[in-house]
Amino acid sequence: MNPALVEFLKHPGQLPARPDAAAAAPAETAVPRPATAPLTVLVLEGEYRLTGAVLFCLSRQPGVRAHLLSRDARSPYRFSSYVRSFHLLGPESPAEVFVAFVQNAACALGAEVLLPVDVAGMRFVIAHRAALAAAVPLLPLPAGAYYEIATDKGLLGAFMQEHDIPAPDTIVDIRHNLAAKLAQFEFPVLLKPIEGAGGRGIVRYATPEALLAAVAALPDSSRYIVQNCIAGYDIDCNVLYDNGRLIAHSIQKGLVATGDEYAPTEAIEFVHHDAVLAVVDRLMKALRWNGVAHLDLRYDARARQIKVIEINTRFWLTVVGSALAAGVNFPLLACQVAAGRAVAPAPFREGRYIPFANYLKYRYGRRVRRADDVQFSLRDTSVGAFLGDPLTKLYRFLTDED
Repeated sequence: MNPALVEFLKHPGQLPARPDAAAAAPAETAVPRPATAPLTVLVLEGEYRLTGAVLFCLSRQPGVRAHLLSRDARSPYRFSSYVRSFHLLGPESPAEVFVAFVQNAACALGAEVLLPVDVAGMRFVIAHRAALAAAVPLLPLPAGAYYEIATDKGLLGAFMQEHDIPAPDTIVDIRHNLAAKLAQFEFPVLLKPIEGAGGRGIVRYATPEALLAAVAALPDSSRYIVQNCIAGYDIDCNVLYDNGRLIAHSIQKGLVATGDEYAPTEAIEFVHHDAVLAVVDRLMKALRWNGVAHLDLRYDARARQIKVIEINTRFWLTVVGSALAAGVNFPLLACQVAAGRAVAPAPFREGRYIPFANYLKYRYGRRVRRADDVQFSLRDTSVGAFLGDPLTKLYRFLTDED
């Protein structure tokens, strides 16, 4: 664990050093440009599906010109109808060369926003914020220390305990005196990898003995936490903040469960829930958040309380659903904030969303039909996103990539 972050958690009242603060601070107050004015966005390619989701959302706004920077020679987005130009730099190039590559591309294209889409891209921009910001406005991002706290399940668990944010009971250090810590812990519990995503690697244990045996068998280099199981239901919140000020949010619940208890749901509905937003806002203000995030939460039926499970510090796959069903286009709004555009409050509407592939499987796949099946129409799906970029999908199919 980073010693600086450990020290910060011991003294949470002290703001981590921000050597980039001077570069991030505007020299003078500028008059915001209209949100509908043409906008040139330089996208840092990330994980395949996230890149596709973000590009689709940007394509929904007339006048947005997306250009893609990549370090993947096999990127399917070379052929994307959503991209005006594609620029490649080899993955073996050092970070300082990539910084110069981004700077030159931003200058040549007249880019008004640099938009990373995943954790790796956002960490790169945070690490080189001052140099990059000298060439192009950046997607809103928090200070590096806060970003790492939010991204790391262990650090986040300790941070929430320190700030009295409702969360599952959590054991962050499972390598020392775990048996004694479990004496006051309620079972069943979940053993979670700190760097896991999409529910992968989470295992439930009903007894201390079974958990202790599993922990003893873990590789020394692995990082896990233990959390108690919460009887209730999952509910998630998507947010965009501008230096601690909430710009937009949407709240979603699962509609169609998957076979894996901890995997993301196959369909969602957007709902209003004041208690969810209140807890989320407390946490994000404590983190002095800047930018986008997707928070996993759970309603604790026994405590009758919303609790924060974890934060996805990047764009999320159902960002398409937020744009289509809830009417909140987070990638576009984030770019407008970064470019200094006038952004009106973005209240979300209630509705349903199911990815088109899931819709086909749910409606036409081989499964037992039930009386309480959710009824979806094509209007609830991402059929436009699915069919709107055919060459990208054809390339993936022909190269036999998932």
